[in-house]
Amino acid sequence: MHLALNFQRVDPAKGGAETYVADLCRNLVQAGHRIDLYADSWAEGALPRQVNTIHVPAPGHSKIERILRFARNSEIALRQASCDCSIGFINTWFHDVIIPQGGVQQGSLAGNAERFPDFFRPLYLAAKKLNLKHWVQRSIERRQYSPKHQRRVIAVSNLVKRQLQHFHQVPLHRIYVVPNAIDPRRLDVAQPGALRCAFRNRMGLEPDQLVGLFAGHNFALKGLEPLLEALSHRRRQNPAGKPIHLLVCGAGDTAAYSRLAKSLGLAETVHFLGFYPDVQDCYWSSDFFVQPTFYDPCSLVVMEALACGLPVITTASNGASEMMENGREGFILSKPRARAELIAALEHMTDPAARRAMSSKASALGRYQTFDLHVARLIAVFEEVAAGRARSPHSRAQKGHTTTPHFARSRKSWH
Repeated sequence: MHLALNFQRVDPAKGGAETYVADLCRNLVQAGHRIDLYADSWAEGALPRQVNTIHVPAPGHSKIERILRFARNSEIALRQASCDCSIGFINTWFHDVIIPQGGVQQGSLAGNAERFPDFFRPLYLAAKKLNLKHWVQRSIERRQYSPKHQRRVIAVSNLVKRQLQHFHQVPLHRIYVVPNAIDPRRLDVAQPGALRCAFRNRMGLEPDQLVGLFAGHNFALKGLEPLLEALSHRRRQNPAGKPIHLLVCGAGDTAAYSRLAKSLGLAETVHFLGFYPDVQDCYWSSDFFVQPTFYDPCSLVVMEALACGLPVITTASNGASEMMENGREGFILSKPRARAELIAALEHMTDPAARRAMSSKASALGRYQTFDLHVARLIAVFEEVAAGRARSPHSRAQKGHTTTPHFARSRKSWH
């Protein structure tokens, strides 16, 4: 198939959605499909050479302006594209299929609000709704899911499917649930034992110390505060219990959370790595993964941790938890602030035999969710689109060519 993908910036170092788009391009090419990528930028080496990159500029002095410019310029470019199916992801609207990697804006807002006490949530929500960035993103979402377009939507979890129905009234027949996928080969290392030993030596950690891993850029949304509080409370409850060291990986506000860890008496056991480009080193050097997130459509880091054999502790607010069975590959908390549940799950990780049993099941689950299966499910949806176009007397590409004078097409770029 000839597919057009539309995503503003493809750089796996920047986050999960960026990694997913790069992996998707690679696996679609390997499956024999022709790929055009409409993007403003892409990291060197992130894409296979067979991908035809088409520059869609997003000039502007602010992030909001760049988001809007990219969305509008993407529509202009895609109106003149010739392909079997066009696919969009975040903050663009002119596609046949949408894969909302970031979930639903209002769902994310509701999850973020859960971080605050009950009395403060209405104020937080009101302030967010007046925020220009939120207003722009809501406006884009309304265009994405407008009933008049009848676009198909790939929901990465049932959590996202429910939110698409609740917040945007997307009919069930246009929603396809296709869980996220990872490329586990990207995480493989030649000698995991040697890597683990070297990494722990650099961190000042002993081989027999119990190490958990937390990874994510948005520390507040991903639940780092309730995790630190649970670790501190566990220590006070059971001072003779096995110590748990925590690696915190991500470009979040390390200074503020370092102060919090110190105030909770965790300065010696919580290690802030900041942004760590070789995250697979962290997976293979840890004993379990923990992310008590307030909202995540389908966490890729959870899937990566599972594929590396790490038992996972996360929440029902994470779409990736739908793949897990509570107590089998890890533990699913009812909510991030369910402190007793979190402490019990952490305590369970101190049992080496239980951890080993969960580790083998985690690895099997994580390595099952591969791109081969994922791409096959996506292609079935894309083929429906192509078949519909073949039946239509006029393809969308023949409708409404723009006459905007500021754009002139070249082979690789829009100006």
